[in-house]
Amino acid sequence: MISGFSNENFNNIKFTKMKTIAKGILTIFTLIVTTVVVFAQKGVEDGSKFGHGEDSIKCIKNLSLYREYVKQKNYDLAQDSWAHVYSNCPRSSKHIYVDGIKMIKKKIKNTEDQAEKSTLLDSMMNIYDQRMKYYKQKGLVLGYKGVDFIKYSDKTPENMQIAYNFLRESIEIQKYKSKGTQLLTFMEISKGLFVKNVIEGGEVVENYGKVSEICDYVINNKKKGWKRIEKAKPLIDKVFEESGAATCEDLIPFYTNKFAKTPEDIEFLEKAVNLLRSTKCTESELFFSMTEKLNSLKPSVKTAYELAKITNKVEKLDDAKKYYLQAIELETEDLQKAKYYLELGDVARRQETYKQARTYALKAIELDKTSGYPYLLIGNIYAAASKSCSDEEFHQKAVYWAAVDKFAKAKKVDPELAEKADKFISAYKAHFPDNETIFFYGFKKGDTYTVGCWINEKTVVRPR
Repeated sequence: MISGFSNENFNNIKFTKMKTIAKGILTIFTLIVTTVVVFAQKGVEDGSKFGHGEDSIKCIKNLSLYREYVKQKNYDLAQDSWAHVYSNCPRSSKHIYVDGIKMIKKKIKNTEDQAEKSTLLDSMMNIYDQRMKYYKQKGLVLGYKGVDFIKYSDKTPENMQIAYNFLRESIEIQKYKSKGTQLLTFMEISKGLFVKNVIEGGEVVENYGKVSEICDYVINNKKKGWKRIEKAKPLIDKVFEESGAATCEDLIPFYTNKFAKTPEDIEFLEKAVNLLRSTKCTESELFFSMTEKLNSLKPSVKTAYELAKITNKVEKLDDAKKYYLQAIELETEDLQKAKYYLELGDVARRQETYKQARTYALKAIELDKTSGYPYLLIGNIYAAASKSCSDEEFHQKAVYWAAVDKFAKAKKVDPELAEKADKFISAYKAHFPDNETIFFYGFKKGDTYTVGCWINEKTVVRPR
C-alpha cells in the first residue's frame, strides 16, 4: 500500500473518478442525440459517406451487421441490412457492390424460376451501374457487367450484342488492364455474333487483333495479372481459329501489319502460319515470307517441306531442292523421307540433272520398298534423258526400252499403279526402234542390250 492511502481512500477516489467519466459520457451522448434529431440526413441525399445524425448511426450499424453475415456466408440474414446500406448510404463502402453481386449470383444459382432469374439479373445490372455512379472505374466495372450479363442471360443475338457492347467499351478503356476472362468472353461473343450473321468476319479479325495485342503486351512485360492472361491466350486463339471468320482477305492485311512489327516473334509466327494454313491462304506471298522466317528461326520438317512444295510449284527449283534436302535431314520417319526423296527426284529431273534425279529415286525405293512411284519416276527420267546418252538415234531410242522396264516394275510392285504405268508404256513404246533399224544395228527381238552412259542398264530388244 502506498504511504498515506488506505483502501477506503483508494476506493473513494476510484468511485469519484468513475462518476466523473460517466457524467462526461452522458453529456456527450445527450449532445449526439440532440444533433441527430436536428441534423439527421441520409448519405444518398447529402453525398456523404454515411449520412448524418441518426441516419449515419443506422448506416454504420447495418454496414457492420451485413458484412458480418456475409463473412459467415449467411446471405439471407445479410439481405435486409445490405439493402438499407445500398439504398441510404451508397458511398459508405465498395464492399456493398462486390457483396451485392455475390449474393445475387447465389440466388440465381438456387432458383429455377426464369422470371425470378430475369429480375435478379436486372438487379445485378443496377448494382453495377450504381457502383460506376459512386465509385467510377467504368472500364473495370463494364467488364464485369458484360461477363455476368452474358453468363446469366439467354444467349439471344440481342443479349449477345448488349454484352458485346459492354465488353468492347471496357476493353477500349482498360486496354492493358483488361482481365483475361473479359478478353476471352469478348472473343467468344464475337464468334457467336459472327455465326449469327450480326457482325462481319473483318470485325472478328479486328477484335482478335486488339485482344491479341493486349495479351502479348501484358505477358511479355509481366504486367499485373499476366499469368491469368497467359492461361487465357491459348483459349482466345482457339476461339478465333474455330470461328470461321478468318478469310484470306481479312487475315493478310492484319498479319502483314503484325509481321512487320514483330518479325522475330516465333510464337506469333507459328500461330499465324497455322491459321493461314488452315484458312487455305498458303498461296499468298505473306504466307511464304512468314513460313520462311519461321523456318530460319526455328527449323522444322513441316516448314521446310512446306517451303519446298511452294517453291517447287512456282518452278523455283534451286530453292525447292534446298528445302527438300533440309526436310530430309530433319525427318526421322523413313516413309516420309521416301516421299521427300521422290519429289526431290522429280525436281532434279526437271533441272535435267538426270543421274542425280535417279539417285534420289533409288533412295526413295530403299526407304519404301512397297511404293511403285519411284519406278515411274525413273522411267520418266530415262525417257527425258534419251537424247543425252548418244548422238545416234538408235541408241537414243533404245533408252525407251529401259524406261518401259521401269514402268512395268512399278505396276508389279504396286498393282494399283497399273493404269498409270500402262499409259506411260503405251506412250513410250511408240518411240522404240523399228525392226529394220534393229536389224541394221545387228540386233533382233529378244536380244539383250545394255543402255550406255550413266544409265548403264541391261534391257531386252523390242520393236515398236
